[in-house]
Amino acid sequence: TAYNRVCHKPPWHGAMLLIASETFRASGPLSDIVREMSFTPSLFASPATFAELMSGESRRIVLLGERDVVPENLRALDDAKDRAPFGILVAADRASLRGATQAELVDQLVSHSNIEWVGKDFDFDRLGAAARRCRRRMLKVSRMELETAIRDGQIVLRYQPKVERTASQEWTTREAEALMRWHHPEHGLMGPLEFMPEAEEFGLMGQISEWVLREAARQQVMWRSQGIRLNSCINLASSQLSNPGIAGTYRDIVREAGLEPGGFTFEVIEQDLTDPSAPHLATIKSLRNHGFRICLDDFRVAAESLATFEKMPFDEIKLHAAALRKAQKDRVSMSVLAAVAGLAHNLGMSVCAAGVEDEKTFEFLKTIECDKMQGFLISEAVMPNIIRRVYSAKSEKDSAA
Repeated sequence: TAYNRVCHKPPWHGAMLLIASETFRASGPLSDIVREMSFTPSLFASPATFAELMSGESRRIVLLGERDVVPENLRALDDAKDRAPFGILVAADRASLRGATQAELVDQLVSHSNIEWVGKDFDFDRLGAAARRCRRRMLKVSRMELETAIRDGQIVLRYQPKVERTASQEWTTREAEALMRWHHPEHGLMGPLEFMPEAEEFGLMGQISEWVLREAARQQVMWRSQGIRLNSCINLASSQLSNPGIAGTYRDIVREAGLEPGGFTFEVIEQDLTDPSAPHLATIKSLRNHGFRICLDDFRVAAESLATFEKMPFDEIKLHAAALRKAQKDRVSMSVLAAVAGLAHNLGMSVCAAGVEDEKTFEFLKTIECDKMQGFLISEAVMPNIIRRVYSAKSEKDSAA
């Protein structure tokens, strides 16, 4: 077991969309914007939650309504200025705000350079265009640089092991998640947060996704030649779920490598699960019909997720680290999480815990009967040739059984 804390696993997604208050739920047309731009959406209902969401280093776009232009929220924006680039979408009328008691706050708000006013009665086309302009201002590399990186092999994969509990209650390595890095000639090793917004903006996600799958399949074949039998987990950007043809294309890619789709799990973050006829759900179902496994990533036990839980076309749910932390501190949250795990098992889904970093969390997983775990307690994302250190002879024996 290795305790590696060199760098946190960056999500695949290009940026976070922080949505103020219950007024802007990630549903309907807003979910289309989220999916198109591969945003990871998070709702916040208080300044304290907003400040916490702004504390990391991810690129963010913030959606504020009129009642959200308050001193505490603006203070959180000012505090985040030097940490990471962000954009601001204001769903309010600028003139009305100036005429009210918030005139001083408006002056403070417009001091931020990356801001778009979409108006109180915005439509979603206008909101989407404003979000794209915000994202464009946050781009760090050019299209030519990124295309050169893909062509010249500067993009590489690192693999983070995922361990699974066996019938004898032991943990064994059976999967590894493929995570992208860019060996930039000037900036060194870059995580996906540094270039995935560019890939989305330049329309390169389809090309990159196919490359990741081909490379993961190639590595899986190489591992097998060394006696290592590991399945592959691959993050699939939400924007790719609008392409109904990817299931057949991906099936052909893995079969060309002499493998079967069952050895691959696509991890997706999807917020809108209420409409069974939605195109992105049709794509997910098509992937499953072609033999791939699907994991719902970053599962946080939201009420809207539970409402349609039994209809979810997933083989696995991956619990967000924040949900685990909350459950360890609160007995009600723990009971809810344990009930969710039980429901998932009854529906034939496995349950994986993400971000497991300490023994306390490891012991807690027994309480909620978690099947799998992943995190720095096991290993960080490593180069393929180092994977042997977290792969045991027991793993090989169990995989072949």
